[in-house]
Amino acid sequence: MKKLLVLVVVTFSLVIILSSCNTEENYIYWTDKTENQIQRLDHSNIKYEIREGEIWVREKDMDKVLACCT
Repeated sequence: MKKLLVLVVVTFSLVIILSSCNTEENYIYWTDKTENQIQRLDHSNIKYEIREGEIWVREKDMDKVLACCT
């Protein structure tokens, strides 16, 4: 019985730890790439990606992007 309880606790702990490690970030289109926009994003320490000449920013940073870059 004690071994079963330990096994359940360890399994539950692993599930919690692994599910909290989800690092997928959603990016959304912001604008076409310009040096001015890149400088503003870099200056504000906002993560972004360049995809085919377009700037994509993390969805969770959209408020920061609107504040610094519009």
